[in-house]
Amino acid sequence: MHAGSDRPEREVERAPAARRPGHPRPDDGEPDNARRVTFTIAIVVTSVFLLLTAGGIGWFIAGGLPSSGEDTAADAGADDATGDDTADTDAAPADQGGEGTVSDSHSGLAYDLPGEGWTRLGDDQVPAEYSSYVVYGSADDPDAIIVTGTEDLGPLEPIAVSGTRLAADMVGDLITGGGDVWVEPSGQTSLDGLPAFGATMGSDTDDGEGSYGRFLVVELNDDTGAFMLGLNTGGGDEATAGIDAAFESVGTLW
Repeated sequence: MHAGSDRPEREVERAPAARRPGHPRPDDGEPDNARRVTFTIAIVVTSVFLLLTAGGIGWFIAGGLPSSGEDTAADAGADDATGDDTADTDAAPADQGGEGTVSDSHSGLAYDLPGEGWTRLGDDQVPAEYSSYVVYGSADDPDAIIVTGTEDLGPLEPIAVSGTRLAADMVGDLITGGGDVWVEPSGQTSLDGLPAFGATMGSDTDDGEGSYGRFLVVELNDDTGAFMLGLNTGGGDEATAGIDAAFESVGTLW
């Protein structure tokens, strides 16, 4: 007989069954329904946030920048204003009909425009040697003129010597009817506190129809003088009176 085992039977401890990959425990995490709800809420919240952000950026751009229509209107207004300024600048006569003051910013001289029949030409009609040009009669063939401009002065010459030389040169170039040209000091030696030289001049002809003129040069600095020349070559006594009146009213702009 086999003797019975004297060791009591030991209960065999069984290890828990291992989980298969991809199959979570029933009690791990949230149920599937709960997960789907959470995912849906997250999507909704994100969408709302994006919409609000996009709307805010759009409002900022629209409020901070002018619309294209406003830009176009503003540009058109600026162009119109520029066009008006250009039209005013290109207008031919600056003063006409015997009214107003002739102001020449280049030479710094200004005088009253004489009576009826005198017209100031536009800047585009002024000969290069002058900076303002007023005519009596036709602009193409005037009977008398009054011009202003600047000239270099002799650095070692007194203003009277420079003035006499300039007056003789200018009147000799403008008088074309022949005759003897003469220049006489008028006695004017200053203008608004600046050294000056004034002269009357003209030409004598055999037929007695000579020319008459007035000349003034003002010393601006040691090397430059501003001049005013009035010359009547065929306008009669009215043109002579207009020239004298203009010279009586002349002054400086400074």
